[in-house]
Formats: sequence, structure tokens, C-alpha cells
Amino acid sequence: MSRLLAASLVLLVFAPGCKPGSGEGASGGQPPPEVVLHGARLESFDGDRLIRSGTARQVSYQRTTGEVWATDATIRIPPGSPPQGAPPGTEGGVEVSAPNMEGSLASKQVVASGGVIIRTGKGMEARTPRLTYDATTERAHGNEGVTVKGPDYRLRADRFELFFPDETFNFAGSVESVLGAPE
Repeated sequence: MSRLLAASLVLLVFAPGCKPGSGEGASGGQPPPEVVLHGARLESFDGDRLIRSGTARQVSYQRTTGEVWATDATIRIPPGSPPQGAPPGTEGGVEVSAPNMEGSLASKQVVASGGVIIRTGKGMEARTPRLTYDATTERAHGNEGVTVKGPDYRLRADRFELFFPDETFNFAGSVESVLGAPE
């Protein structure tokens, strides 16, 4: 598989890595990235099934380390199993957007930061400063607080975990919720 294709798949599969700046590599004196894509649009498949798609203003890939950085990135993960009769990826699913994402092919993890927004097909929107996603477990978590707005509720929590296949959230720490129509 070509390195360019591998870099593209990383953005979608595990999460793109974001690094602020214009084409800069990782900090700490590392060489500049070997591949920089501008206006990237990506799709990742398991056989003929779309498992992730996304976009990014810029994606940088470092072949020697397998690190990926993306800016202004969005990853869409279709639901685990669509409703009866619906085409795959048309109902439900989760979308994660962030100004910065950085990931690793080796660990299959990505860290989104800079104001992460999570939207579900069920009408929920969550905002958190930082989120870590693990592609092997299809789970994301955050420990820096989260605010959530849904069709008939609002919530704030210290920590959260999101299981992507069924869009299940678990909240921990101090959790405050308000039920009823939004203000």
C-alpha cells in the first residue's frame, strides 16, 4: 500500500493527527512531515462497508514514526447497524470535529483537542476540550469536562466515555442534568 494511501487511511481509521501550523512536523526537532495533504477528504472501508469518513483542512504524515496530524478535522463514524431497511450510514452515527487531531498508526489512537464537538444522529451535541479515541475498542473518553445538549435535556459532567457502535455515553465525576425542553 502506498504511503500516501496509508496516510489517508490513518486520518479516517484511527483519527487524524492535528498539528497547528502550516505543514510543520512534530515539535522537538523532528524532520518535517513526508506527506502533507491540503483539503483532504477520506473514506475508510472494511470490505465494501464504509466504516469511517472525514475531512480536514490539512493532514501531515510522518512515515518514519507513523504519526499523523490534522487541522480543522471531522471524522464521521456510521452506526454499528442501521435501522431495518435503511442504507448503511444514513441513520444515526457519530461525528467528531476538532481544530486539532493527532494520531498514531502504531497505537491506533487519536487525540482531538482545541474544542471538540461530538454530534450523534440521535440529536445530541457534546462539547469537550479534549478527547482520546481508540480505534481498536471503538471508544472515546475525556477527563477535562463535557457539556451535552439533547432534544429534551442538558448535562454537564467531569468525565465521559463514548462507545461508538451503539452511541452509548457514560458520564462520571460530578454530573448535573436538567430534563425538559431546552431554554
